[in-house]
Amino acid sequence: MIKYATLLLFLSLGVFSIAQTRFFENLDRILPKLSSKEKIDTIVAIPFEIMNSEGHESVAQYKLALTIAKEINDADRVGRVYEKMGLAYYYLGEYDTSVLAMTKAIEAYEKSGNQVRMGSTYASIGYQMKRRNLPTAFEYMREGIKILKPTQDETALSAAYNNIGVLHQFNDDLDSALYYFYLGYDLVLANKDSLGIPYSLNNIGQAFFAKGEFDKALNYYEKAFKIRSIKKDRNGIAENYRFLADVYFEQQEYDKAIENYLASMKIGEEINYTYLCQVNSDQLAISYEKIGDYKQALHYRNLNQTLKDKIINEQSNKAIAALEVQFDTERKEKELAIKSASVIQEKTKVRRRTSLLIGVLITLALLLFIALLIYRQLKAKQLHLQKENQLKDLIAETETKNKIYEERMRISRDLHDNIGSQLTFLISSMDNMKYISDGEKLKFKLTDLSSFARVTISQLRDTIWAMNKDKLSIEDMHIRILSFLEIAKENTKDIQFSFENTVEDKGFEFSPSEGINLFRILQESVNNAIKYASPEQVEISMKEERDAIVFTVVDDGIGFDELAVRKGFGLRNMQARAKEINARYELRSELGSGTHVIIEFPKNT
Repeated sequence: MIKYATLLLFLSLGVFSIAQTRFFENLDRILPKLSSKEKIDTIVAIPFEIMNSEGHESVAQYKLALTIAKEINDADRVGRVYEKMGLAYYYLGEYDTSVLAMTKAIEAYEKSGNQVRMGSTYASIGYQMKRRNLPTAFEYMREGIKILKPTQDETALSAAYNNIGVLHQFNDDLDSALYYFYLGYDLVLANKDSLGIPYSLNNIGQAFFAKGEFDKALNYYEKAFKIRSIKKDRNGIAENYRFLADVYFEQQEYDKAIENYLASMKIGEEINYTYLCQVNSDQLAISYEKIGDYKQALHYRNLNQTLKDKIINEQSNKAIAALEVQFDTERKEKELAIKSASVIQEKTKVRRRTSLLIGVLITLALLLFIALLIYRQLKAKQLHLQKENQLKDLIAETETKNKIYEERMRISRDLHDNIGSQLTFLISSMDNMKYISDGEKLKFKLTDLSSFARVTISQLRDTIWAMNKDKLSIEDMHIRILSFLEIAKENTKDIQFSFENTVEDKGFEFSPSEGINLFRILQESVNNAIKYASPEQVEISMKEERDAIVFTVVDDGIGFDELAVRKGFGLRNMQARAKEINARYELRSELGSGTHVIIEFPKNT
């Protein structure tokens, strides 16, 4: 036990006493000397700073610990490893994988009866989902607090209070956010939690900052900064420098703001905190513009663009690496299953493995193709920047490229949310198929998955079509709509489709975001008519009226009562897409009189 306690002390001090690469070298040297349980506990004790900055190396160690925990059938340690693994994947930006690991941790804790860790993991999932699905995030968070309250574990409960406060702040409910932040702060203060106290102080400061009460925010930030300086928490110090700078910026004390942004930038570069450096460079450019130092403003504008490009490349590399890891894991699991199965089961699993291999290879090829497109666009952007001579023109051009970047990020999120979730469903369904022994059921399931995969590929092609060009012409939209209608005609023999395009302004162009949103609205309108209206004819038109391009979808189906029918996700989604591109959306329908969908897109958007 003395040897084991000494090792844990070494791990907790390692982040300050040795380089990160030396940390894992020493860990690999010490692990063979430990028992199975000591190996697991030692790996789980990897310090947060190491796990946050060296995510891939930490995940590799967690996988080793998971294998050992499953071998000794220790459910509680299995849960602890999955929980740490989920946190590491979250900081690597692999959010779906993170949620999957956290869910497995909950299952393991439920099996071992560890209510504290189960409640904390529910709360962690809720916190991680705050930017992707806020209502669902609240559900997970409240379930976690419900489980934690009877345990009276103040450390876990304070963390949950802080996290649900963050969710309320995301929801612009700042009074509720402060209520929960103070609850969490009281608990960590009573327990003298040196890690939780600055975290709570910063949360309270963020809430006051959002309320515009900058003096109060500054007071809490400075308290947190002092504690993190004593602990030598470099990540935390860098973040607090940025918080202080934000307050000075809002108070128009630009010299102080620049001083703190630079301090945050320096530490961020030393610890390879790319996202923080990108935020700081953007704020430094704005601050230098405020004081009239355009030379420094230009320098940090260019640095900001370089860091954004770096983040895009890192995300692409992470996606490809994750697919390779997933493929390798699945292959090994299938090989073990084949050895222990009967002859009939062996043939079934071989076919399943082949299908999975084809799907992964196709997905990998598509990702490589997208990465090549992004690389070519980034190269063209760099060449364009080199040709600019005037300082103010450079700043204006950089701002334009920022807008293009944000537009591509919206399309990337659309790709991630739609295609990523569907691929996850496909993988999950394929995993579940190994429990199906009935041949007919298996054949029916494979048919369903094949159809689902075709829909996924179609959606991916639509998104790639939009991303392929900086601008989409009227002719591009014309061809894409005709292609979609040809597919609809093949699948619906009893409906007559027609398309009329009378737009004469051939020089008009859509941005990729505008083009994909307009196409999705038309696609959803036609699909709704096919599925629910039972029409004989569906007519699509694209016309030019005054200062707008007007798209219409008209069917002669059964129609519906707009006041009596509750609008579902599809109709709400069409309204949201139209609003996003500043288009006017109108739906008119009556029982027995068909349905009219009108989208009026202004030319001056």
